[in-house]
Amino acid sequence: MVIIIDNTFIDRHKFHDIEYLKKEQYQAICKVFSIVKTIEISKILKLLPDCSLFCNHKTLQLYNNDGLPLNLEDNTKYCESLLNNIGQSSIQRIEFSGGLETNYETKKIDKDLFYTNLKPFLDYKIENNILETKILFWGNNFQEKERLTIIQNMLLQIRMVNIREFKNNSVIKKGLNVLYSKQDINKTIERWIDSKFSKNEIIQEINKNI
Repeated sequence: MVIIIDNTFIDRHKFHDIEYLKKEQYQAICKVFSIVKTIEISKILKLLPDCSLFCNHKTLQLYNNDGLPLNLEDNTKYCESLLNNIGQSSIQRIEFSGGLETNYETKKIDKDLFYTNLKPFLDYKIENNILETKILFWGNNFQEKERLTIIQNMLLQIRMVNIREFKNNSVIKKGLNVLYSKQDINKTIERWIDSKFSKNEIIQEINKNI
């Protein structure tokens, strides 16, 4: 199950099509909570044993039992307690917010991108019974975008690192394994060294193989 807590969810229909979330097949795998009162936190905690992914608005606002926003001190206390429970449960968590820099490694994502990719993410779960969180960050063509990101990071390292240190650089080796999956990458690096390739020549060869 995917749990989403977003106090701004009530405004989502202005920017994204979210009507599909009311359909039975989506309700079965995704629970969305918007105006969360403190008394309702226990209800969310009871769902955690069935939760595989917890997604929350970074600046989450909770409410008292009368439906009024908690003050900053109380809101911080309840939010920290809730997120600590998520952490202790070892549940994968993604944080989203407007303008937040999207970073797969830190599991942070811009809110508009999150809701844009939510449906294909849930559809993939329904069709394949797999929670592929990379879809939230890169969409349906996540595999190609991930591949290009790995290669881009490799190229940055190639420009910074001495050629003789390529074999010891995990980012470069990961990129070469993606690019030259059927080759011995150590031999590829040795060929560059023996041929006295410049970095520009190495980058030109890589670009031809992308």
